[in-house]
Amino acid sequence: MRLPRSVWKCIEVELESEEGARRVIYILTKINHLNIVKLEGIYYGANPYLVYEFAENGSLRDCLSNKKLDRQLTWLRRMQIAFDLADALHYLHFCTAPAFVHQNINTRNVLITANWRAKISGFRLAKPVISDEEKEDIFWNKHMTPGREAHWTPEYLTNGQASLQVDVFAFGVVLLELISGKDLSRDGKILKDSVRFLFDGAFEDSSHCLEKLKEFMDPVLGGDYSLGDAMCLAFLAKGCMEEDPHHLPTMNHVLKALSRIV
Repeated sequence: MRLPRSVWKCIEVELESEEGARRVIYILTKINHLNIVKLEGIYYGANPYLVYEFAENGSLRDCLSNKKLDRQLTWLRRMQIAFDLADALHYLHFCTAPAFVHQNINTRNVLITANWRAKISGFRLAKPVISDEEKEDIFWNKHMTPGREAHWTPEYLTNGQASLQVDVFAFGVVLLELISGKDLSRDGKILKDSVRFLFDGAFEDSSHCLEKLKEFMDPVLGGDYSLGDAMCLAFLAKGCMEEDPHHLPTMNHVLKALSRIV
């Protein structure tokens, strides 16, 4: 589908009902940010269609998995994508009223534009952070199937309570995928095994840690990256993935940390 001055893609959103479509529309018509995909049109019918802004380079996972695209995904571009994602999540958490939690951040829901900027998509599970009384008034109190398990905090997997920390934890996972190129969203065990060196005390032995980090880095980069910056991102990802939710940073802290790196 082509709209004036731009190219857009019509996507059939996998929504269980018209009510599900209304949830997405409710959120996307209340927010506006450079790094959040724009909703450009709506079709109501047996299968609701939502027309979104078209991202020429597909999803971040597409870019990391495609041999042609991943070589264009330079270290500087990866750093910018990390910042874009953090900026968008900071906006959702701190700059909207009410705040919104996305609940399904992963490399498949981060779209990449022609100029290698990131835009968050996939708002099917998103919801506002509101009181229990407000939940009774609209459609946020219905059960919704969780996203990819590897991107959910241990707290959520234990008691099912969603919070802004879900997005923080998921951001940490995306950071690790950005620097390693690995698809860590398929299996929680793969995620834990691949980053064990971050949590097993390896940071106490800096030389051992640096070697482990080099092994973890995406080989496509060919060493063309700042090891110091990579270490900072690994530290930041580790902080975002702490099991104790009380020790997790906010996206405000994350954005400030990235601002000093990017």
